[in-house]
Amino acid sequence: MKNLFKVMFLTVAVAACSKESTMPDQTSAVPELKTSTTVSTASALISAIGAAKAGDVITVNGTIKMTATLKCKNSGTSGSKISLTGGTLDFSSMSISSSNRGVLLTGSYWNITNITIKGAGDNGLCVTTGGNNYFYKVTTTANRDAGLQIYSSAHDCNVSYCTSTNNNDTENSGENADGFACKLSAGKNNKFDHCTSSSNSDDGWDLYGQPYTVTITNCTATSNGKGSNGDGNGFKLGSSGQTVAHTCTNCVSNNNKAYGYTGNGNKGHITTTGSTGSGNSKGLWDRIY
Repeated sequence: MKNLFKVMFLTVAVAACSKESTMPDQTSAVPELKTSTTVSTASALISAIGAAKAGDVITVNGTIKMTATLKCKNSGTSGSKISLTGGTLDFSSMSISSSNRGVLLTGSYWNITNITIKGAGDNGLCVTTGGNNYFYKVTTTANRDAGLQIYSSAHDCNVSYCTSTNNNDTENSGENADGFACKLSAGKNNKFDHCTSSSNSDDGWDLYGQPYTVTITNCTATSNGKGSNGDGNGFKLGSSGQTVAHTCTNCVSNNNKAYGYTGNGNKGHITTTGSTGSGNSKGLWDRIY
C-alpha cells in the first residue's frame, strides 16, 4: 500500500512539472509600450526625441525656442512610425552657419506633421541618409538656407501639403535658400505633392545634381528669387551633365525672377504635363527636353 501511494505521488508531481514546463512565456507576448508625450520646453523635446521608438508620438505645445540642431537619429518601422507633430520650433537665436540646421533627420519611418520650423542658421528641415519619411503640413520659414532639403541618399520621402516661404541666406545674397530642395545626390522615389513655395531668395524648387527622378505634383512656386544673387526659378529641374527624367504634373509657376520651369542643362526627358504659369521675368520654359 505504501508503494502504491509513492507511485501515485510521483505521477501527480511529474504531471504538475510537465504542465509548468509547457506554459507559454507570458512576458514574450507583451508588446513594447508606445508613448505619447507632449513637450513645451527645449530640454523636454530633446529628451523625447532622443528616446523615441517605433510608435511614439511627440507633440510640441506652443512655441519652443531652440538653440541647437534637433537631431532625429532613431527609426520607426514600416507599420509603426515615430511621429513629431504640432507647434512651432523657433531657431532664430542661431547664428548663420552650415552646421546650424534646425531639424536634422537621419532616421527612417518618421511622420512629421502640422509643425512650423523657422529661423534656423541653415536649412529649416534637412533630411539625409534615412528613408520612408512623411511630411504633412510642415511650414518652413525665415531659415538661412533651403527651407526643406532632401539629400545625401535620403529616399522615399513624401512631402505633402507643405509650405516653404521667405527663406533667405543673406550672407550669400540669397544664392542658396530655396523653398524646397532635393539635390546633391538624394536617393530614389522622393515626391512633392500640393506644396507651396513663395518669396524665397533662390529657387522655388531646386533639383541641382539630383541623380534620380523627383516627382512634383500639384505644386505652386510664386515670387522666388528675392536675393540679389538668387537664381529665382520656379522649378529648377536638374543641372548640366545630367540626363534625369523629372516630372512636374499640374504645377503652377508665377512671377518668379527667372524662369517658370528650367531644365538648367539637364537633358533628361522632363515631363511637365498640365503645368502652367505666368509673369516669370525670363519666360515660362527654358531647356525642357
